[in-house]
Amino acid sequence: MTIPRVSSAQKAVDLKQLPPPLIIGERINTQGSRKAKQLVLNDDYDGLIDLARTQVEDGAHCLDICVATTERADEKQFMLNLVKKLSLEIDAPLVIDSTDPDVIEASVEQIPGRPIINSINLEGNGSRFERLAPIMAKYGLPAIALCIGPKGMAKTPQEKVETAELLYETGKKYGLKIEQFIFDVLTFTLATGEDEFLDAGKNTLEGIKLVKAKFPNSFTTLGLSNISFGLAPHARKILNSVFLYHAVKYGLDTAIVNAKEIIPYGEINEKEKKLAEDLIFNTHPNALSELIIHFENAGSRTSDASKKEDVDPTWPAGKRANFRIVNRLKDGIQNDVVSAIAEKIGKNDIIEDHGGVLSLNAPPEVTHDGAIKTLNEDLLSAMKEVGDKFGSGELILPFVLKSAECMKAAVGELEKYLIREEGTSKGKLVLGTVYGDVHDIGKNLVKTIFQNNGYTVYDLGKQVPLQKFLEKIDEVNPDAIGLSALLVSTSKQMQYFVEHARKNKMKIPILCGGAAINSNYINRIAKEDGIYESGVFYCNTMFEGLKTMDTLVSNEKPKFIAQWKEKLENWKDRSTVVVDTSSFPKSDTKPVVPHTPSIIGTPIRLKFDQIKMNEVWELIDKKSLFKLSWGLRGKAGSDSEADHEILLNEWKIRIIREKLFEPEIVYGFFKCHNKDGKLVVDDPKGDSVVFDFPRSSKSSHLCLTDYFGEDDIVAFQAVTVGTKVSDVIEKWNKEDKYADAYYLHGLAVEVAEALAEWINRKIKSEFKLGEKGGLRYSWGFPSCPDVMQHELVWKLLEPEKSGMTLTESGQIIPEQSTAAIVVHHPESQYFVL
Repeated sequence: MTIPRVSSAQKAVDLKQLPPPLIIGERINTQGSRKAKQLVLNDDYDGLIDLARTQVEDGAHCLDICVATTERADEKQFMLNLVKKLSLEIDAPLVIDSTDPDVIEASVEQIPGRPIINSINLEGNGSRFERLAPIMAKYGLPAIALCIGPKGMAKTPQEKVETAELLYETGKKYGLKIEQFIFDVLTFTLATGEDEFLDAGKNTLEGIKLVKAKFPNSFTTLGLSNISFGLAPHARKILNSVFLYHAVKYGLDTAIVNAKEIIPYGEINEKEKKLAEDLIFNTHPNALSELIIHFENAGSRTSDASKKEDVDPTWPAGKRANFRIVNRLKDGIQNDVVSAIAEKIGKNDIIEDHGGVLSLNAPPEVTHDGAIKTLNEDLLSAMKEVGDKFGSGELILPFVLKSAECMKAAVGELEKYLIREEGTSKGKLVLGTVYGDVHDIGKNLVKTIFQNNGYTVYDLGKQVPLQKFLEKIDEVNPDAIGLSALLVSTSKQMQYFVEHARKNKMKIPILCGGAAINSNYINRIAKEDGIYESGVFYCNTMFEGLKTMDTLVSNEKPKFIAQWKEKLENWKDRSTVVVDTSSFPKSDTKPVVPHTPSIIGTPIRLKFDQIKMNEVWELIDKKSLFKLSWGLRGKAGSDSEADHEILLNEWKIRIIREKLFEPEIVYGFFKCHNKDGKLVVDDPKGDSVVFDFPRSSKSSHLCLTDYFGEDDIVAFQAVTVGTKVSDVIEKWNKEDKYADAYYLHGLAVEVAEALAEWINRKIKSEFKLGEKGGLRYSWGFPSCPDVMQHELVWKLLEPEKSGMTLTESGQIIPEQSTAAIVVHHPESQYFVL
């Protein structure tokens, strides 16, 4: 079965996370968060967006959104405004949480993606189910299905599974599939001590187990914090964390929770762990009172349940380094690595202290053996422990990534004292983003995780042609090759590679990953024209890739390949059916005649000295810059807004002084015609350029072409920060100036967006538009998804004269560039297909 996914405009997420759970952030909920409620009452959309970003940064895969309050009567309009803003700025899929079916339906139509509905049930006469089930069926959406039947909330395990069965049987009447059900088997607080709820924890766990046994293709969820409602804050954190660990063991797929408040199970104090488990499993009559008394005595202090004791300075240095990686304590790890190497070779006298920064005064020939022992005995064993905890569900992804940061710092220091030789690597991987694809964020993360786990990675970068992969394979004889692709169009390069490998009887395993692909696609290309004998493996995450690689370099490889081939032989292709919207009726949008700008049919180019950069700087989205592009969170994020402004000003001065940005803009107005459902644009060269935009399958059936009349005007724009910035970023990375390269990249991305907004305002001014109209639509987004149409824009504007070129897949180079079509129609809006 293809794993169901939910999505935003920018990102798709599997409901089945490996390892589980899928985390649904709970904080944007006016029913459970005072902060969220106050933000809603104050119309503070920016504050709500910040709250969303924080949850995603802390590990949430999806975000629950509830804005209902008794103080205001505009829930529907507020929800629509909020989900629109969230869809533009946050890449996490949304969970629409409302008791009003009208709010849910309107939100579903507003969101450019595939959200989750929260929630359906069969309470009372089942009217809520009857209202929402057709929406689930129409859009193929999953919904959280509360185990509430005509008789009320299910409390015993048997009642829970029986109610789940009733929900599913009712849903079948509407054509709903079992994978659309995310059953919430309900949990009740253990804080009351009432006899009725003494076994609430056990009942919930057993209910999850029974539902998963009855409906293995369904999903389960919990509003996790319900279990601890009424207890002291720190007691709640411990109880929630322990309960989540056991719920996952019983089969829980998703959890509605604040990820930041979850403590890894292995890091919880044994005494507090036992107190929580005694209460959850009702092992004795005093379980609740003992837990309450313990945390009353502990007060509000942070116990070692949530924060382990810091590194003990009396430990051997290797143990200290190991402990820092496992517990995500980066500060000081370089010094521990230096000391560990010296200890391993018994030469502490070679350590030099430079104001608290340690180094070894000895050549690599002396320190090499100590470095190898430190790597194998202390650092790699730490990452193995992190990986094991991740696999068992004790650690969630954000914790693992923080451990990887510590490991990277440790390895960076260790390599100063290491002579690279055969046998010091676990294996070799050739890695790259396929030809035509300019995105490499995911690929870089794979590189980091593999290197941190002892592999040699030959990173060929992005836009790597097939021949370059083949040449590197011949040169280094790797154990596997890793192919990454972000786009559907470029993922075809993976198929080309597999076809070449099959035809030439290559013996190299192929690891494939990226947002554009799934297991169905990889299985198809691995099986077409005969199974590729060495294996083509879909790696949904970098950790799946690491696990696959570990097996491929072990003695288990033959057995692993044989099992993969057996599964592939029995696999059946279940390709998604593409909806044909060509027969859908045209929307009822009426064309509007715009003001005619002074220059028609000629591209207008603006060089750096013609762009008012003081105005562009003012248009930078600082929240996006600071939190997304620069990642200023944790200690950096807790600094004042003024400190962030100082950092931005320092970079502005440096960019101007070193002339790092060379921005250019090209835009133009062209006569156009709505003909046979296509937008025909008059080319300055005397030809016609035809844009065929898709029509939405939603009720309004919008299409960009509908906004234009038979004789009309359309505008296009393209902007770039220049080619120099990409060269500088690459140069700084090679010089190990990673921080400077990171800051410059982030600022370049935001300045490109500010340039696009600046020229868009100028276009609106020349159209003499008011508040409405003048929306810009960039290719790759829902309204105009086909980035290959950039080639049509290039025929009109010739942006190559301004330094912008296209890959074969339609991506713009430099990466920090954008292009858009500008629609003058006052009723224009963003929509999904």
